[in-house]
Amino acid sequence: MPKLKLVEPPTKEKRMKRMTVLPYLRGTNVYLKLFYNGKSLAFSTGLSCRPRQLDKKSLTIEGNESATNLLQSLRADFQRTFTDFLLTQRTPDLAVIKAVVLQKSSADPAIPTLIECLERFFKDEFEALMGIDFEKKTVEKKRYIVQRIKQYVITHHNNPHLELSALKLADAQSLVNFCKRTFGHGHNHAVLHAEFLKRTLNYAIAHEWLDRNPFAFFRPRRDRKEVIALKEADIRTLELTSFVGREYNYVKDVFLFCCYTGLAYVDVSQLNASHLVTLDNGSQLIKIKRGKNGNLCVIPLVPKALQILHKYADNPDCTANNRLLPVYANQVMNRILKEIQAICKLPVRLTTHVARKTCASFYIANGVPLTSVATMLGHKKTSTTEQYYTQRTEEAVIRHMREFQDRNQDGEALNEAV
Repeated sequence: MPKLKLVEPPTKEKRMKRMTVLPYLRGTNVYLKLFYNGKSLAFSTGLSCRPRQLDKKSLTIEGNESATNLLQSLRADFQRTFTDFLLTQRTPDLAVIKAVVLQKSSADPAIPTLIECLERFFKDEFEALMGIDFEKKTVEKKRYIVQRIKQYVITHHNNPHLELSALKLADAQSLVNFCKRTFGHGHNHAVLHAEFLKRTLNYAIAHEWLDRNPFAFFRPRRDRKEVIALKEADIRTLELTSFVGREYNYVKDVFLFCCYTGLAYVDVSQLNASHLVTLDNGSQLIKIKRGKNGNLCVIPLVPKALQILHKYADNPDCTANNRLLPVYANQVMNRILKEIQAICKLPVRLTTHVARKTCASFYIANGVPLTSVATMLGHKKTSTTEQYYTQRTEEAVIRHMREFQDRNQDGEALNEAV
């Protein structure tokens, strides 16, 4: 009787000739974990989801097709790279395999990835200058922009370690469209993200990490939004209204003072005697550097603004806080302004910033040169004043034409111009 040949069970060494790639969650962050030969290596994918959305067997994230494609392509890349190691008789090393798949092994370690460059640019140009060149709120806004650009890179390119050189000009418009579609941003706000990324690439060029800026020819258009400002009749209504509550009168006076001077909330809240300058002819003006960017504002004080300052010259609240005006917190100001709007039945939703736009619109409509108004507001470019702070009204057009006709009643100048 022939002897039966026993088949040996697979040894532990033979069973280990494979690598497993499994996802798992830390909170809402998606990680991948590699297993081989009793060793493991975990890393973040940069993705996030709720626990019930993740299917670990199929590597799918419900409701997020781009994230699913990224996870599945990563698993395929890891398996393919692992097989290459075996075919070329190299000992598989999880750290080396990870570096190859994530395109880190062939890159110069001195050159950061796109996301790393974004982080460095933000920290060097904004975070490090918080409280010096930028307010905390401005830095926080830039942080949100960085986070959205990172999400675009991970979602659109399926690679959290995308190299700087991999960006194309088409990515600029793609980023704008991504912000509109994903976050519901308006056109101008979406364009800010592409412009921020363009500045980041210039930062990379300055550090010799990149030879050229792929966004160099990106010239986005900006939509002109309607400037919301009070009309002269609305200002007159506020001037003639008196309130019983002290805080309402405080807020009204500060708001009107900003309408006369164009000061932003952060600047009027810090206004003190050191900012007042008296000229040789006895007239007074304000010289103050903007808290937002340090630009100098030169503001001649009109009689109505002087009246408000004189009104609070001996106010105990102002004296105690070394201020010229009794200014509440911005949230309190805006809350009370909404109540004032309702009481006065004004057609414009009042905020502290509306006063600044009212100032620019009022003075330009009454013939003050655009350059002078820009200096009052602390703008380096008159285009900023014209585009974002000047309300175009038919009343101003009618007034200017009437003044023109009064100056040229005989019609000779008009005929010569024609």
